[in-house]
Amino acid sequence: MRNIPYIRKISAAVITILFFVIFSSFTADVSNAGDESEDTGTILLIDEDGSEFRVEKADDTNISGILEGSKDAAKKLDEENRLSGTDGQVMVYDENEGLKEASFDDDWSLILINKQHVIPDDYKFELATIKGNIKSDVRVVEHVNSLLEAAKSDGVDIFICSPYRDEEKQQKLFEKKVAQYEREGYYHEKAVDLASETVAIPGSSEHQVGLAFDFVTTKYQRLDDGFGETEAGIWLRQNAPDYGFILRYPADKVKETDIGYEPWHYRYVGVKAAKEMTALNLSLEEYDEMIGLVE
Repeated sequence: MRNIPYIRKISAAVITILFFVIFSSFTADVSNAGDESEDTGTILLIDEDGSEFRVEKADDTNISGILEGSKDAAKKLDEENRLSGTDGQVMVYDENEGLKEASFDDDWSLILINKQHVIPDDYKFELATIKGNIKSDVRVVEHVNSLLEAAKSDGVDIFICSPYRDEEKQQKLFEKKVAQYEREGYYHEKAVDLASETVAIPGSSEHQVGLAFDFVTTKYQRLDDGFGETEAGIWLRQNAPDYGFILRYPADKVKETDIGYEPWHYRYVGVKAAKEMTALNLSLEEYDEMIGLVE
């Protein structure tokens, strides 16, 4: 059991929500005006390292069975506080096991992964396919689908361009970024340091555990600061916490995250935590320290 710096008091009621989600396809009928390929089943995108790649296009199939009253349920969850155990242990609501004592291992949605906290060797999770080669932690699928469906209902075009990626893919992305800086004249150590500001070092990427997603929109498919000013980028900032997601690397939290501003990168942390972090303007690093999951 993990000790924490203080006891967080919460109300005595816990709402158990029944989720009925049918896995379906993404929410936007996407086309790429700049892609002259005759392959109408894929769309050309630009990855973090500037390279081009393809993902399957979305269709108009609606995602049915969305979390009933999701916004009302999220509001109710946000109004509750965590229960304190008899010995002062923080209690959290786990989607699979209900109310339980929190620990770094058990509170999976809040696991901190960064340069200082690499993925534990014994960390285990189950992957699920959202569509095609788009995968994530199975516990996150229904939440990202709900987010995408909500955006579609609001007339906003958003789709996933980078979900789960394995260590090999992460290693290749990082090496390409290092090579780019070396070609610009930086010595290797400096190139590695600069690369780590925009591409996570292998073993320190949230994509590798299926909890992070990079989003783009049909009219803006580059992963750069400009995405934050698109309709999709603005919608995500305003609504993502309702579905358990946070903007992982805000512009004003570079010191805390050690990663530059990434308006396209969202991380699942759970509805309650996402809304708390947003209200208090906390990064995941600051929030996990505040509730005692990390020192």
